[in-house]
Amino acid sequence: PLFRTTQWMWFSVAIFYTYGDFIAEIITSNQDLHHFMFYVQYSTSIAFSLYSATFVLTIATMQVGHIKFQLNQLCWTIVVLCLTVGQLKYIMHNIFNGLFWFALPIMLVVTNDIMAYVTGMTCGHKFIPYPFIRFSPNKTWEGFIGGGICTLFCSWYLSRYLAQYTWMACSTNEFRFNPRPLECELDPIFQDAQNIFPNQMWEIFPQQFVKMIPQIVQKCIVADTDGLITACVSGEPLHSHHHFELIIKNVYPVQIHALCLALFASFVAPFGGFLASAIKRAYGIKDFDSIIPGHGGVMDRFDCQLLMALYTWVHYNTFVKMATVSVPKLIYMYNLLSEAEQKHFWEQAQKQSGGIL
Repeated sequence: PLFRTTQWMWFSVAIFYTYGDFIAEIITSNQDLHHFMFYVQYSTSIAFSLYSATFVLTIATMQVGHIKFQLNQLCWTIVVLCLTVGQLKYIMHNIFNGLFWFALPIMLVVTNDIMAYVTGMTCGHKFIPYPFIRFSPNKTWEGFIGGGICTLFCSWYLSRYLAQYTWMACSTNEFRFNPRPLECELDPIFQDAQNIFPNQMWEIFPQQFVKMIPQIVQKCIVADTDGLITACVSGEPLHSHHHFELIIKNVYPVQIHALCLALFASFVAPFGGFLASAIKRAYGIKDFDSIIPGHGGVMDRFDCQLLMALYTWVHYNTFVKMATVSVPKLIYMYNLLSEAEQKHFWEQAQKQSGGIL
């Protein structure tokens, strides 16, 4: 009894907790929405209450003779919710961080999927005879590698093209039903810049390989000087290698980030598709559904996108927007402090500002 009901309850709890957490973050980061703070305060408690009720009902409705089947279905339900609903949350974060972080990863996964198919069909099993994935014989090493190379190439130019539009680069923290022009002060990563690669990164590669990289300059220390470092001159006896230097001009820094996204889209995200293939093969089905003619169901198109969205969020918060504190969030946290803590906060703020406050 209530078998399907409990599955829908688990789905509802996952939706409420996942998107409730996202909505709470939007409310705290937008001062105009602070009148909804009661929701932020009680959302976690409500989510836990729903989880507890669902857990109790699930266990209470188990029947002798069907427990193994019910546990099997419960495990499947939880795993599927973690892999789908749990990762869909980060798609919303990516959209609000800027449409660039939503559109580019999707395009990279689609590019990799198409180019892997093309290179696999044209070059498959011609250079590497060994199967790439044993349970999916149509997947080849040539397709996997060729798709990755093409995705890296496309990411460099596609990211530069998308970065030219403010409505792609600007972030927002507002809910609006009526669209309006999105204007902001562009983040420096979306502007032309001079990019200097760390010298230490070249030390892990052989010198002969590094010298083959275009635009790289070998710097040498000159003997009998006070540590003078200059560009190396071939055959100069007083020059000894010090480090390699690579400076790239007229490049958007976001193009470097796009290469990182392309690497993940090429060599990790496809395994989300391989997992989906394994599930379909295990249950003897070709597609998850037939809602999209010629492609199957929505999940057949999104098997790689979910993992890609999660990585994009992790990359953004690690290397792009490392500071997650904003003025509205500070105001919200300040209002949660006691009177004594607020007084101590102002004392510390005055010390940090040199008495200006």
